[in-house]
Amino acid sequence: MNMKVIVMGCGFGGVEVASKLSKLRKQSKDLNIFMIDRRARLEYQPAYPEILSGKVTAEEISGDLNKFASKINAEFINEAVINIDFKAKKVKTSDSEIPYDFLVISIGAEQTFFGIPGAEELSYSVDTLKGAIATKKALDNLDYSKKIRIAVIGAGLAGVEVAGELVDYFRDRASAKIYLVERMPRILPAFPTENISAYVSKFLSHRGVEILTETTVQEVNEEEITFKEGKKLPYDLIIWTAGIRPNSLLEKLELPKEKGWLKVDPYLRVEGMTDVFAVGDMVYFENEGVRSGQNVEEAERQAKVAAENIIRTIKNLSFKKKALPKKYYYLYGMKEEKLRRYRPKNTIQNPRAFISLGEDKAVIYYGGMMFKAFAYRMKKFVEWRYMRRFR
Repeated sequence: MNMKVIVMGCGFGGVEVASKLSKLRKQSKDLNIFMIDRRARLEYQPAYPEILSGKVTAEEISGDLNKFASKINAEFINEAVINIDFKAKKVKTSDSEIPYDFLVISIGAEQTFFGIPGAEELSYSVDTLKGAIATKKALDNLDYSKKIRIAVIGAGLAGVEVAGELVDYFRDRASAKIYLVERMPRILPAFPTENISAYVSKFLSHRGVEILTETTVQEVNEEEITFKEGKKLPYDLIIWTAGIRPNSLLEKLELPKEKGWLKVDPYLRVEGMTDVFAVGDMVYFENEGVRSGQNVEEAERQAKVAAENIIRTIKNLSFKKKALPKKYYYLYGMKEEKLRRYRPKNTIQNPRAFISLGEDKAVIYYGGMMFKAFAYRMKKFVEWRYMRRFR
């Protein structure tokens, strides 16, 4: 039975789905894998902040998707998806319509500016490699005849890492004042324990970063930021790292959602569908009150389970096509496969992460505890090991 699987979106989740399907291909003959993305290269998102300090280059943290697809005997289509016809089972791109038997949606999330006037138009970001490169260029073009003021809006994981890399960037340049702005009472508010926030705050403050908590942006104009608390902050550059929203393509698709995020069942199928799976940051997955985090680890773990469940579904379809009663399956060495339930590990309630702080320092947050020894080296080793598959 010739089956065509389309993986739509080739970030961490999509690449892992395609890779796992390729490894499992021997269990299902005539499985054809297609990877679709508007970008020609995978981008290693955790390293974006280091573009600013020059520790990495765009080439070092990106990989050729066409080359990778060839390695795993898949086909890569470098086109932008504009819609999906679920009844006809076709993915519509800017240039063609591609039929599928199974579809995996892995299109990720986007930066959100919460509708704040001027924020999107006047801010730079590091939510994409293109954005990080543009931000680095803006830094290089600042007027260094005066003291520079840079505001990083949002003190979650990305904001903290950006602040640390900015300090490194200005180490051998004219002096700069870096502000890290957070509307919550402490930085890194997504982490449940205050010890990590206190440690990182102290580390960054010692390096000269001014941390402004309980401070909410109300409006941005070309000269200053106005906060809801009434204060104003003049700036030379704004780097926005506050919040994400589902990929805008998801708004076009009539699929079950939770606050805009795509809802999936326990097997990572889009709720109510048997041939469409979803993984990654745009997915809303909750199991017994525990929700998957929006991070690389969860995207890759989801991808592996989704790939396994696609193969198991194909095998079950093959059995049914033989039109044999289940009691005769054993005579032919056949077994109806149960789909594997997904269980999140790196969750909203109990997150874990590497957190770079600049100065070649980092911390690991795991199980409510911090680990500092060799943390940066471990983070860079994980990066090197991952990117090796694209070399």
